[in-house]
Amino acid sequence: MRALVRLRDRVPRLRYLVVGDGPRRPELEALARQLQLDDTVIFTGQVPRSLLPTYYHLCDVFVMTSRDLPGEPIEGFGLTYLEAGACGKPVIGGRTGGVEDAVEHGVNGLLVDPERPEEIAEALVQVLTDDQLARRLGEQGRRRIEQQFTWDHVAERFQHALVEFGIGADKRRSS
Repeated sequence: MRALVRLRDRVPRLRYLVVGDGPRRPELEALARQLQLDDTVIFTGQVPRSLLPTYYHLCDVFVMTSRDLPGEPIEGFGLTYLEAGACGKPVIGGRTGGVEDAVEHGVNGLLVDPERPEEIAEALVQVLTDDQLARRLGEQGRRRIEQQFTWDHVAERFQHALVEFGIGADKRRSS
C-alpha cells in the first residue's frame, strides 16, 4: 500500500483490489485509512474459489509482493502467480521464497524487493503505463502455463522425478 501512495499522480484512476481475508486484514484496513487510500483500496473479503478467475480477469496486473516475516513461513511456489498468468495477466512478485520459480523477471512478470515501496511503485508504473509490456508479459505468462504447467506436464515431471529416485518405472523403457 505504501507503493500506491507514490502512484496517485502518475496513475490517477488506480484501484487496488485486495481479494481474500486473513488475520492481518484489520491492520491493512487501518493502514489504507492512515495513508488516505480509502478511495483506492477495496477489500473484498473471502471469495469462492470458483470466482477467482473472474477476479484475475478484472485486473490489469496481479501484484503480490510477499516478504519474509520473522517466525512466519516463507512463500512457497507461488501458485497464485501462475493462476494470474493462466488468465493472461502480467504479475509483480517479491523476490522471496519460491516466487522466483513462478515469476521469471522480464518474461511473465517483474520481481521486486518487497521491502522497497519505491521499487514496487516503479514496477507498477511500468506495467500500467506500457500497454505493450503488459501485453507481452501476460501473453508469455499464458504461454508458460500451456508449455510447462498443464497437468500433463506436471505429471510427466513427477513421473521423471520418481524414476530418478528409483521409485517409479520408466515408461519410456517399458514401451
